Amino acid sequence: MLRSRVVIAIAAVAIAIVLQTTVFGSGRIEPFGVAPALVTLVVIAVAPYVEDEVTILLGFTGGILMDLIGSGTLGLWAMSLTVVAFIASRISGRYADSVVRSLLAAFVLTLVGQLVYVILGTLFGQETAGEPNVVSKIVLPAMWNVILAYPVFWLMRVVFRPRDRSFVP
Repeated sequence: MLRSRVVIAIAAVAIAIVLQTTVFGSGRIEPFGVAPALVTLVVIAVAPYVEDEVTILLGFTGGILMDLIGSGTLGLWAMSLTVVAFIASRISGRYADSVVRSLLAAFVLTLVGQLVYVILGTLFGQETAGEPNVVSKIVLPAMWNVILAYPVFWLMRVVFRPRDRSFVP
C-alpha cells in the first residue's frame, strides 16, 4: 500500500466532512429537508483503492469527526460509518469497475448507514426512530448519494489512477 493513497483517502474524507458540515449543514442546502450523506459516499468511493484496514479506519475516523462536529451522541456516526466501511471493504471488488453497481452500492450502503444510525440512536436514547419523517431521513440521503455518486466515484478514480513515472524525452 502506498502512503500517498492513504494520505489522499484521508484528505478526501476530510474534505467531505468540511463540505457536509458547511455546505450541506443544518439550515443550508437541504433539498426536501434532508442533506446527502457525503462522508458516507466518500468512504464507499475510496474503498476499492485502499486496503480494507484503511477503509475501516477512514470510516471510523470520518464518523468520530462527524460526531465531534455535530451535536448528537458521541459515537453514533462512528459506529454507523464503521459498519458501512466494513461492508464496502468486503464488496468493493464487485462494484469498482461498474457504474451501475457503484450507484447501487452507494444507495444500499447509504441506506445501511442511515438505518444503523437510527437504530443505534434509538438504543442510546435519542429516539431517532420515533421522529416524524424518519423514513425520509433514511431514504433521501441514499437517493442524494446516488445523484452525487457518479461524480464522486469518477473523481476518486482519477485521483487514485496509477501514474506513469517513467521518463520520456
